[in-house]
Amino acid sequence: MEIKVECRGMEIGEAGGMLTQVLDTLLARIVERDRELCLDELETIILADDFADALRNETGGQVSAGVVRAMHRADSVRLLIDAKHMASALAGDAEQVAGFVHLFHRELCRIHDARARLGQSESLELLLDCEFDRQLLPIAESMWAEYYSTRRAVWSLPQGSDLMLTHLADLLEALPPAMSEEIVLHMGSNDIDGLFAKSCGRIAHLAQTVAHCQGYLAGLERALAEIGPEYQALLDASPLGPAWAPLMHRLGVLFASPSRTTESIYLALQGDVAAMFAAFGLRIRRAEDGGVWVDPFPLTGDRPDQ
Repeated sequence: MEIKVECRGMEIGEAGGMLTQVLDTLLARIVERDRELCLDELETIILADDFADALRNETGGQVSAGVVRAMHRADSVRLLIDAKHMASALAGDAEQVAGFVHLFHRELCRIHDARARLGQSESLELLLDCEFDRQLLPIAESMWAEYYSTRRAVWSLPQGSDLMLTHLADLLEALPPAMSEEIVLHMGSNDIDGLFAKSCGRIAHLAQTVAHCQGYLAGLERALAEIGPEYQALLDASPLGPAWAPLMHRLGVLFASPSRTTESIYLALQGDVAAMFAAFGLRIRRAEDGGVWVDPFPLTGDRPDQ
């Protein structure tokens, strides 16, 4: 496996050689440990001292957040890394070094999964013709990407990591009142479409965080109550509590499946995505015209059957 490392930017300077050597060593060790990790189509790793600018140049998009990003083409993958972040991590303590190694490892796992699914969903375009599926599919796919990458890369997880449970706890405390407030405000103005659009971002972030945590727990083969009883208690008391175990089961079944397509992942997780909306006050369903029908209800009121 030969992967080209390309340095971009005047600020990298002499550090480029060292960073390239580190990446070569990391790649060799990760592939040696995980021999089934397929990176045959990873063509180039780009180390850029201006990550945002490099990402815009590569994709033409405006989104520039992050420090590692895979860019998929029909027959190859290019991986962009923030050189400043990498150099800073390697110059830090052992925890910072381990954090970068795990971040890099997780992105390689995401590349493996995405390439394995590429071109495997024959009816995906038909799904995307429907507004309901077009809205929910990205949420389901991002959930899967988080779960798969954290579960597969769990052996490089730095010691002492909180598995993102602290962030999940923050969301479980903040979302119920925030969603209820949005529902009341938008119902007052009869702006249900605006309510759904605004809620999508919040639910998508929650879904990714949940799947991220569940991937680590599954990879470690440990229950949430065992690792953090206080987190289990918070989950049980939250609206998300009933949806946790069914989602973890379905993600585990998908992980064990010998073959997965983007379509099969979405169809398996569609109900779980809808359950997350319902848990925080929005019951959604497919309208007759293929759009999204939303039945909002503040969490302080009576909750309809899901």
